[in-house]
Amino acid sequence: MFLFYRILLIGLFSLLCISPLSAAEQPFDSKLTKRVVVLYSGPPDFPATEMTEKGIREVFFGNPTFHIQLFSEYLDLSRFRDLHHRTALSDLLRHRYGDGGIDLLISVDVPAAFFLLENAEKVFPGTPIVMCSIPKSLEERLDVSPMRARTTGVFEPMNARDLVDLALNIKPATKFAALVCGAFENDRVRAVGFRKAIESLGDRLELIDLSGLTLEELIESTKKLPRDSAIFYSTFFVDSMGRSFIPRDVLKIISDAADVPVFGLYEMYLGYGIIGGRLASMKLQGKKAAELGARVLEGISPASIPFHEGEDTTVLAYDWRQLKRFKISESDLPPGGTILYRQPTLWELYKSYIIGAVSLIVLESILIIALVINLQKRKRAEIALLGSREELKILAGRLISSQEEELSRLSREFHDDLAQRLAAVAIESGTLELQSPHIEATVLQKIGHIKEQLISLSEDVHAISRELHPSILKDLGLVRAISSQCMSFSDRENIPVDFDSQDIPETIPRDIALTIYRIIQESLRNIAKHSRAQQVEISLKGLGDKILLNIKDDGMGFVPRCVRHTPGIGLASMRERVQFVNGDFDIRSEPGKGTDIKVSVPLGKKKE
Repeated sequence: MFLFYRILLIGLFSLLCISPLSAAEQPFDSKLTKRVVVLYSGPPDFPATEMTEKGIREVFFGNPTFHIQLFSEYLDLSRFRDLHHRTALSDLLRHRYGDGGIDLLISVDVPAAFFLLENAEKVFPGTPIVMCSIPKSLEERLDVSPMRARTTGVFEPMNARDLVDLALNIKPATKFAALVCGAFENDRVRAVGFRKAIESLGDRLELIDLSGLTLEELIESTKKLPRDSAIFYSTFFVDSMGRSFIPRDVLKIISDAADVPVFGLYEMYLGYGIIGGRLASMKLQGKKAAELGARVLEGISPASIPFHEGEDTTVLAYDWRQLKRFKISESDLPPGGTILYRQPTLWELYKSYIIGAVSLIVLESILIIALVINLQKRKRAEIALLGSREELKILAGRLISSQEEELSRLSREFHDDLAQRLAAVAIESGTLELQSPHIEATVLQKIGHIKEQLISLSEDVHAISRELHPSILKDLGLVRAISSQCMSFSDRENIPVDFDSQDIPETIPRDIALTIYRIIQESLRNIAKHSRAQQVEISLKGLGDKILLNIKDDGMGFVPRCVRHTPGIGLASMRERVQFVNGDFDIRSEPGKGTDIKVSVPLGKKKE
């Protein structure tokens, strides 16, 4: 009864695992459609099964000649190993495919090959066979089998010696070789290559046989291995207690437990603890088996197709993490290999961020440098401008001094020459008038008129002389000179001037007194010419070490910022005079609201 249920479960499992590509999916053509059954030794979730199946499907589904109906059977012979199970499988497959019509049979791995050697005549009589992924050590057994006439296949590549040599090359101090394999027949067959390679080196390597142990014993043994050891891992399908495992999962456990490098046979082990090297690829094995199967489907006898040695079904690859773990330099590896699982460097991880940050830093640095250069240029320009201003100020002062000197000279010329000459002529005309009693009255009247004109002209020349060079400043002082000027302006222009002075020092530097006098003089002249004012207020105050001047009128006013666009140098001259004595000049005016001029002059020494 137990056997019946097991057969029933196996049948249901096989029905679920039949390839989804069936005759119902494609139009059937007996001449172009070929039916292929693939017997996998393990279940569909075994890594070896998955990779081999990918290779087989890739070739068959790309076949341009035939439409392939692919039927997959997953025998799971590493877990169900007893005779009753194999018999039940044989009966199930015979009931399923015994009516013939199968064009090709492919077995994958050693257990499926052994199963066919036992049951092929009964289950698949006469069907051509391609065996995939079987060790070279089974060649003699196949040669004496009656099935050889309808069988060809692909041997696994003999890469065990390559891996042993690799271990010695990259770790020359290795003295012990620990051989790890399971207790299943498939495990023992697969370990033959490693065993022969290690034993062929004689005393160079001492063999530590860890085959046929329980998983727990194996883990403890690998932990106790000498530091100058290397582990050579074949397969571990079944331990000594009969428990089934996935070899790749056992490899991961051993690699984590051991403190020595591990070398394995298959590509599917890469990333689970092995160093790497020349590894058998189950996918390439599947492709090669499918290619041989395609030749058989084309009508070539399997017996005429020699077994493929599998030399082109390997890959050369290494696990970067294991290389780093055991301090193995990439330069010590054979050339042409691929380094997998390389952890990206900080540059590779953050390349875009680094490039962006560096670009930003470079850009900001360029901007900063440009700003610094511009700032230096600006400072140099400001220094040059300041120097130019000082030079202009000095030049303006010299011009003002020269102007005052020239005005003084002209004033002396007017006073000492022209005014004296006019006075002399006026005296002579007066003498003429007194000494000519017999001259007609009209002539005397004209002589009197000429005398009066000469006297008036002489007074005007005296006035001009005082305007050009106000000697009154020296004679009377600043306050009286300004009062005299204001009275003269009021009399001449008929505009009242309210002058007020407070706390003015008795002695004021000549240049400051002259500046204040000229500012008032120029302001009154502008008021007379332009403002139409009715009242003028002038305030002069001493405030500590300063003199404050304020000139205010109620005239028509103007817009100060527009003055620079109009002819005339009055305001500019006033500003320059104030700057010459280090003072401050401010003018405020609005149309219709008069004008207010404020001047502040320090009593200290002027700048040269």
